[in-house]
Amino acid sequence: MTYWIIVLSVLAALIAAYTAFYFWARKRQRQFDEQFLAHKQRLEVFVLSKRRVRERGKQGIARFVPLTTYQVVGRVTLGQTMKGLHVHRTANVTFRTTKEEYDKIEVNRKYRMDIAGDFIGNVVAEVTNKRRRELEKKRQEETASRAKGIRRFSFARRKPE
Repeated sequence: MTYWIIVLSVLAALIAAYTAFYFWARKRQRQFDEQFLAHKQRLEVFVLSKRRVRERGKQGIARFVPLTTYQVVGRVTLGQTMKGLHVHRTANVTFRTTKEEYDKIEVNRKYRMDIAGDFIGNVVAEVTNKRRRELEKKRQEETASRAKGIRRFSFARRKPE
């Protein structure tokens, strides 16, 4: 009988700890989302490279547990107008992102992204220039014309007539 009391009390403690952790994590996510929405900007980023890195956190328990982070290195052009003078500055920046957004991104492409600080929150769309669109249209037409001209051959022996 005491065995079941111990098992149930341990189970109740685990459920309570899980529930507390769940609500704490939800609160942290809500704070992060509010901060991201307050600071986000929509920028065009040319992606130079991307990689997965196992990093340790800077404080707390995260210092002891390496977690996988998704990093994207991109070239960003920022412009600013002051007293009639327009200044452009190009910088290579290492961004962090989620796995879903990381999977959307390809190297050597230009994307329009929602960015807050060094975090990519959303990949809105790929930016394509007119020349690239025309080239892709030509390729599609060529493959369509090739598909029409394909003949199917059979390697089966023909019966003599």
